[in-house]
Amino acid sequence: MEIIYDSSQLKDYKIVRTRNEEIIQNIENILSRIKGNVPLNREKGIDTEFIDEPINIVQALMVGVVMDEIERDEPRFQVDEVIYDNSNQSSGKLIIKVKGVILDE
Repeated sequence: MEIIYDSSQLKDYKIVRTRNEEIIQNIENILSRIKGNVPLNREKGIDTEFIDEPINIVQALMVGVVMDEIERDEPRFQVDEVIYDNSNQSSGKLIIKVKGVILDE
């Protein structure tokens, strides 16, 4: 299963959802958090201290950060690969694609 997270897209979160939709929504939520901005849990979220580094360094560092965050906060999903959509680099936007499997209950 491939999960594509694009922060520029408006999300339509559902109250009543399937297990798979819930897991995907949780992963989108995990990837949208900024470290230090989660009340009562300032360690949670994606670290942005390397945001002004060259893109190849940011991509290398983000693989580990993304995998760690998803593994900690959504154990029902196993990350196989974190890749980037480089087609829109001129905009300065980093689009993350997460591939993996939803684990059985």
